[in-house]
Amino acid sequence: MKLLYFIALAVLVDYAGAQCIDPTNSTYRDLTFCTSCSGSCTPDNGCSCSDPLLNCVPTPGIDCPNPVLCCPDGLFYNKNQSCCSTFPFCETKCATDEYCNSLGDCECNTTLYRNLKLSDFNTTVTCENRAMTVTVSKCKLEALGLDSSTMHLRDSSIDCNTPYSDSINGLKGTSLQTKAESNWCGNTVTGDASNINISNTIYIGILDKPIITRNNISFNFTCVYNRNMQTSLKLPGNITQQTVYLSGVNGTGSYPVTMAAYKDSSFTDPYQNNDAVVVGTNIYVGIFVTGADGNQYVVRIETCVASPTDNRSDVNAFYLIKDGCIQGTVSTTVLENSKALEASFSISSFQFQNQANVNLFCEVRLCDKTSETCSGCTRAKSFNTPTNEVKIGLTLGANLDFVDSAGKHTAASWALLAGIQLAFAFIKFF
Repeated sequence: MKLLYFIALAVLVDYAGAQCIDPTNSTYRDLTFCTSCSGSCTPDNGCSCSDPLLNCVPTPGIDCPNPVLCCPDGLFYNKNQSCCSTFPFCETKCATDEYCNSLGDCECNTTLYRNLKLSDFNTTVTCENRAMTVTVSKCKLEALGLDSSTMHLRDSSIDCNTPYSDSINGLKGTSLQTKAESNWCGNTVTGDASNINISNTIYIGILDKPIITRNNISFNFTCVYNRNMQTSLKLPGNITQQTVYLSGVNGTGSYPVTMAAYKDSSFTDPYQNNDAVVVGTNIYVGIFVTGADGNQYVVRIETCVASPTDNRSDVNAFYLIKDGCIQGTVSTTVLENSKALEASFSISSFQFQNQANVNLFCEVRLCDKTSETCSGCTRAKSFNTPTNEVKIGLTLGANLDFVDSAGKHTAASWALLAGIQLAFAFIKFF
């Protein structure tokens, strides 16, 4: 068994930026260092000499796989410099409500919260466009007898139970993140004319201790979003939308682009897949990108094609927008293009002769406004950024009597009610 020594006074040497004991100092004459006895360090026994009757401590710079066995009482193993030191060393700087223990790990200093009551406990909720994050004080929870590592949402499956280390104003924290989406991990979504509210519940269990003095706790949290083109898609239901990804300059980055259909010009009332619309009424199509730098990029719609089939090159297909310009085959209005990370246009709902479907294909890209001209309706000779194609399908209701129309790709806007349904939108890559 290794001999243990209590060292009251230590002489320190600056070894590669850390304070390690000096093997050559007489203060440590009772210690045998690894290199002085041809020793080695093993996970099971710490540092041992070639002579099994001798025990040793690691010479500064020699790694010890089992720090608990490496240093005698009064010294602490420094993982960073592989040596014994008079003070504990933690590789990661501890939070202000933690201390560095003898094993080199940051540990909560719960004495700071000795008089803490559960009623004094609070949380931090961060609401972002695509995610909601709840952060709690790990050390305050420990002082209350609770374990922050047990945090989970209403849905306790593994995807909803992944807390991670964080900080709150220098204090040790634990965070849990949820997507800002309807029905994700138990999210509930409500809304009014102005706002979209997304709510969930956090559950936290007790510490694993012999004596239990606390019950499990739970609390609700809500993020409130202004109702707009993006946040309206968070409403529950089978909304007609889909998302793929666009790349930036030279293929750098990957940014989600979403296309959806709306009932109103404010882009706050999205179509569900089974919603019926009237032929001749306006459908508003919105396209937006999240995560890209708005100081560099804008969304540009290059072309939009209408086709009666899932083939944009169908013989009856025609352009609604080409090179950023309206083609005038049917009533189309470009509302916004190449100005921001959102683009939009409206069309008067129509049908192809003797066809049950209308499919809209839009070729879109991120345009680098710092190096190219993004506005206008002249197609650039070359792009700095690649395009992807977005498709939304419109399905006509059954049992309708169609009025004849001339021309192989003429779209009709008859003054009759036709049950048009927005089918599930999907996107495909070039």
